[in-house]
Amino acid sequence: MSGNTDIFKLVEEVEKQKKASLDDIYSMLDDVKNEEVVDVKPRVYSEQVYSTPSSSSRPTKVTKPSLPKEVTFDTRFECFKSLIEGVDYGDSNSPEYVQGHKKALEHVYQDAYNNPKDLYVVEARVNDEINRMVTKNTLYLKGYYDGLFYALKTLRQSKTLSMDKLAKLLSANLK
Repeated sequence: MSGNTDIFKLVEEVEKQKKASLDDIYSMLDDVKNEEVVDVKPRVYSEQVYSTPSSSSRPTKVTKPSLPKEVTFDTRFECFKSLIEGVDYGDSNSPEYVQGHKKALEHVYQDAYNNPKDLYVVEARVNDEINRMVTKNTLYLKGYYDGLFYALKTLRQSKTLSMDKLAKLLSANLK
């Protein structure tokens, strides 16, 4: 219930700000008697009542990292660790996004480090945290959310790769 009231308060605040901006523009236009729109427009923009998007406020490019193709490991935990360490963010990603992504990976890695023999528990915790995340309205939170998904993929991939490796060892010993 408290989450809903926070959202309602946020919506009310946004609406108040919109109304305040529009009221400022209308009052400015009321002050104008017989001026042309062309003459008023620069004043409206200069007063910063209405702000245009600048290049600094544009959303920066976000590219989700992909899983590494090759990893070497002996245990499932080592496989998970290799997959986490193989993250490539590229050069064009937003620093806030990368910071959030790394924070999520560190969080999951710490949990996995504390439970190296029972990564099913870690997988369940990550899945639960993903389901509990409500807001992803900043680049940092988007990065954190994507980092949790990346960690979940690495946990599942480590399970698959470990089973494949075990199957190859068993089939080699049976021949």
